[in-house]
Order: sequence, then C-alpha cells, then structure tokens
Amino acid sequence: MRGNRTGGSGADANGPRGRGPERGRDKLAQGMLAGALGVFIAAGISACNTNPHAADVPPPSTVEQQPAANGQSPDTESSSHHNAPKPGIVLPNTIQVFYATTPVFQDLTHHIVLWNATQAYKAMYAAAYQPAEAGTADLKRYWTGTGYQQAHGWAQAWISAKQQPVGFSVLSNVVVENLTPEQATVGFCEDLSGVVRGNVQTHTPGKALQPKNSLGDRIEYSMVPTGVKGQWQVNGESIAKASALCPPPSEKHHHGH
Repeated sequence: MRGNRTGGSGADANGPRGRGPERGRDKLAQGMLAGALGVFIAAGISACNTNPHAADVPPPSTVEQQPAANGQSPDTESSSHHNAPKPGIVLPNTIQVFYATTPVFQDLTHHIVLWNATQAYKAMYAAAYQPAEAGTADLKRYWTGTGYQQAHGWAQAWISAKQQPVGFSVLSNVVVENLTPEQATVGFCEDLSGVVRGNVQTHTPGKALQPKNSLGDRIEYSMVPTGVKGQWQVNGESIAKASALCPPPSEKHHHGH
C-alpha cells in the first residue's frame, strides 16, 4: 500500500485530510472542538470521559451488540462509567468523529462492511490515546496484516511523541466498492482541519493537522471478512494526497452538493 499515515511527529505534519461538513454541521463541529479542548485542558488527556457523538453509522442487527460481555469493551478506561454498553468503540471525548452526511446503506452486507470500517477508523484514533503501547484489543479486532502494521505505527508515533489528536474529524464522500463475499474497498475523504496536536505533558493544544480550505486526502481501506459473523477487518490502507475528490467545504457548496 502507498501513502502510509505519518505519526505524531512525522515529516508530514498535516496527516491525512479531506472533506468538510455542511454549513450547519460545521457550526456544530466548531462547538464540539471548543468543548473538546475544554475537556482536554480542564480534565486532562487521561480523564474518564467518552464521546457520545461518534460517527453515525448504527450497528447492523446481525453484528454482536454487547461488546462488554464478549470482552470487547473500549480500551479507554471508561467503559465502566457507562450505564449501558455501546456497540464497538467509544472514543475519548477529546476526539470526535462525524459524517458530513449519513451514508445510505444499499443492503445488509454493505451496512456490515461500512460499520466495521467505521469501527476500524475509531480504533486507530483510540489507540493513539494509550499511555505506552498502541496495540489495543480493538485495534487487533478491526485491523489485520499490513493494515494493522500501518494503523499501529500511526498510533504508536503519536504515543512516542507524547502527543494526541484533539478535536473532531469529519468523513465524507464515503463509497463501498468492489464488494464481494471475500473482500471490499471502502473509500472516504477525511477533514482534519478541526483536529489539533494535543501535548500530553502540558495538556495544551498545538497546530492543526490540516490547513483550512485545502484539498484533502482520499483514504481507502482494503477489507476482508474474518469468518466470524458480521466481522470484517482492514488489511491495508492507502492514501491519495490532496485528492480532487476531496475539495474544501466552500468548493463543495458551489457545486450544490
């Protein structure tokens, strides 16, 4: 796979980036960033808080929806603070994940693949919040092979640099391609203009990962089923830098979409 992600102190400080939300959601996201930074500064990075506003892909009915009972509770030291367990990963509220528009599910398999891709994305960000080792149970659950090495390396670089991604990420232009029983490709744009580098030691925000009004990166996950009902894993990730598929939000509005 080409275009591996860089970590917290990598040469490409901007990291992957992509599309933005609609005008109303943009205001919401700005408010979320302010709230995230408030928690980041006031409560500290390791505070026992979780994000109730994760990317809005509901779990398919065939997917196991009791992760705590199966030993798949979030690796964020916070699952015990929930009255009711949520399916899959719940990120710390210092990083939030949104979709610009809610994806439309074509059929059950499409829904299952997209849900697992969302969990993989969140697992990678959650792994960056570990104190020393990025190899969380959820990272191993949703990533495998070369994909796991890429995601682990990305998260581990943040940990080694004593930094964490803080703010909100917006995903858009989500497409499930080449879907067969044996494999699938999930592509999306990632807008990281609302994500900054948080300093673990000082608990203060730093530089944004993506300049405003810039072309974003197009992310593609190669995914394979695990043989367990409803479970897919990312076995490779590629990134197209500054893709024409991922224009800034202002350009998107001009096209009426």
